[in-house]
Amino acid sequence: MPKSKGNPAMRTCVGCGRRRPTCELMRLTLAHGTRVAFDATGKQPGRGAHLCPRPDCLKSALQRRAFQRAFRQTLSPAATDALPASFPAARLAWITARPPRQRVARITTQLEAFFGEPRWQGPEDALDILILTVLSQSTNDRNRDIAYQRLRTAFPDWEAVAAAPAQAVADAIRPAGLANQKSLRIQEILRWVQDTYGALALDLCTQPPGRVEETFLQLKGVGIKTISVVLMVCCGADVFPVDTHVHRICQRLGFVPQGYTAEKTHAAMQPLVPAGKSYSLHMNFLRLGRSICRARSPQCPECPVSIWCPAAQNI
Repeated sequence: MPKSKGNPAMRTCVGCGRRRPTCELMRLTLAHGTRVAFDATGKQPGRGAHLCPRPDCLKSALQRRAFQRAFRQTLSPAATDALPASFPAARLAWITARPPRQRVARITTQLEAFFGEPRWQGPEDALDILILTVLSQSTNDRNRDIAYQRLRTAFPDWEAVAAAPAQAVADAIRPAGLANQKSLRIQEILRWVQDTYGALALDLCTQPPGRVEETFLQLKGVGIKTISVVLMVCCGADVFPVDTHVHRICQRLGFVPQGYTAEKTHAAMQPLVPAGKSYSLHMNFLRLGRSICRARSPQCPECPVSIWCPAAQNI
């Protein structure tokens, strides 16, 4: 039966027997009619067998003599002896042979199937989120939220924060860390907003995101991650912020080199993320980074996108 329009072609893994989209399976061919070999690009001529990119599927296929059935001929033990040793390099070649945009799209879909699809909840106050995001720098969400609540409790409004002694602001936000530095930055931002817009309020959603970024990147304490978060959260803009978790995951998935800064990763990832999916992928990368793909001891066997990850271990 032909596949329905829009549905991916499906194949069966010779190891586990599960049917998967062809793009999620490694292909093997019978080289010179005598030796089973990996086909990283999936373009070698001749009959092929398909395998999940997992070592346990390869082990199962070898134990069950599945390749003989797949190629419909008797094979000597030597025909498959090299497969276990060549698997790691073949898996890496298979991953990198897939176009990055295709990999990002598949990862986006698989994370939505695993975590659910996060959806933008509607506009929020841009100045509130800007200050909250500045507080989030170099700390965790819990400390950020405590500091923000203390700041809003200590001062009746942003005008009062801007006019207060810097030490009073620093004392209020101390749980967020770097309190003396952040207090100065927050007050500088508030005074700049007042001078630039004539009031301590921001209406960013009517402006092109690129123009907003260009304007706010002039401010000390506001980097591309900070203003991207504001645009995404407050305006629903289709921009993909790169924080610590997202940066780590993008490097592990091989979308950017290990030496890239978060700013370079931001620039590299924008054209790769499917249109309309920046919010979903950003939020799901955060969930993945906090629960599974942690900085230390990542839980690769539990990861829903480990098949696409060059850094995955014990999958």
